[in-house]
Amino acid sequence: MFQTTRVFNDIFESKAKVIVLQGGTSSSKSVSALQELIYYAVCNKNMTCTVTGQSLPNLRKGAYRDVEWLYSISDYFQESVKFWNKSDRVVYFKNGSLIEFVSNETEQGAKAGKRDRLYVDEANGIPWPIFFQMAIRTRDKVVISYNPSAPFWAHSNLIETNGNNDLSATVDFFISDHRHNCFLSEDEHRKIEGIKDKERWRVYARGLTGNLE
Repeated sequence: MFQTTRVFNDIFESKAKVIVLQGGTSSSKSVSALQELIYYAVCNKNMTCTVTGQSLPNLRKGAYRDVEWLYSISDYFQESVKFWNKSDRVVYFKNGSLIEFVSNETEQGAKAGKRDRLYVDEANGIPWPIFFQMAIRTRDKVVISYNPSAPFWAHSNLIETNGNNDLSATVDFFISDHRHNCFLSEDEHRKIEGIKDKERWRVYARGLTGNLE
């Protein structure tokens, strides 16, 4: 269905309830998470998959646009779709599964609906209470991704408390950077490696947790 990177395999092979994808810019973490979610929806009947982010404008410019691009390059993806509701941002598959794109501004709003899979794009833009309400209503895997510009709840509430957190969830933690993305051009790799600021280089070229203002 897709050409993939190592990050896709990390997600696909993980048995953990929560998968944390920390990575630098262009490390393929977001696209890989969406590829794996689409694969899951296509291969399993009547699954509800939710993609969420800080806001609908952020989703439209990020994850939603990525899924549109993945649709444009994959005949198999196209053939599996029954209907794409552009107004409500829901992709319906012929096997009864769906992928919805939603954003919640309040903890109360996040309590609405349950799902089989959850993907949180740019998770450091979402408060922990909203994430918690969505994650606890997810039956299967929860995947989050982010650029680690500073520590946040993924570190304190998930990575550092593996299995002993409010979700009682096992956690797999993966770090990736642009070197894991074999589909970038040499110029793109060189541009990222050439970041001059040392702290920004740690975050965006190596996917390491920083302390950026």
